[in-house]
Amino acid sequence: MKGLGHSILLLTDENGCGTVLSFNGMQSSLGESILGKAGVGKMSTGTMSAEEVSLFLKTGNLHLDGDQLNDNYDWALYRPISPEAYQAVLSHAQIYFRTEERFQSLYTRWALADLETEKAVLAQEMEEMRQDRTLPLYRLYTNNCDHAARELAGAADDAMQNYNLRTWHRTPNGNLKAFGHAAPQWGALSLGENSPGEKLLEFFMIF
Repeated sequence: MKGLGHSILLLTDENGCGTVLSFNGMQSSLGESILGKAGVGKMSTGTMSAEEVSLFLKTGNLHLDGDQLNDNYDWALYRPISPEAYQAVLSHAQIYFRTEERFQSLYTRWALADLETEKAVLAQEMEEMRQDRTLPLYRLYTNNCDHAARELAGAADDAMQNYNLRTWHRTPNGNLKAFGHAAPQWGALSLGENSPGEKLLEFFMIF
């Protein structure tokens, strides 16, 4: 995406139809995220027809409901995968959905609770989720949209899996460039047209 970047994962099936996965912070506010506080994230999803996928790859414009699913994107790394790998990625994403559902259930019960003691117990459970390192928590600097997209892609690709274990750049664009150079079996595709200012910003997103 434009600017500092937002990474999504787009899976296309044998008919060219697309499923988009986009990870964002949910439990923490923007201020808390900037300060490095972890929280339960939200994995937004959207589906596209084959025609919509083709148009997105030509223009970079995404028009779906959900966080970061209605915006303009600059670049795509891509490669073909098998139907089994496609299912492996979707299966790997289930931990994100289960974690989100658990948090939403706790939050709903907290919002509807009448007794302060019950609210306190539920608030403590939500705070404990924020501390649970076995969960795929959202952390702006160490487990953000880009990390999640690369982790999911790694379920279908050994090169991406190895990159995730050994390399780290601060921005999505930095990881896109570094991985693109390191994995010749992946292709790179420019999405739409970029203004001179956007091209300059993209050039400096290398750290």
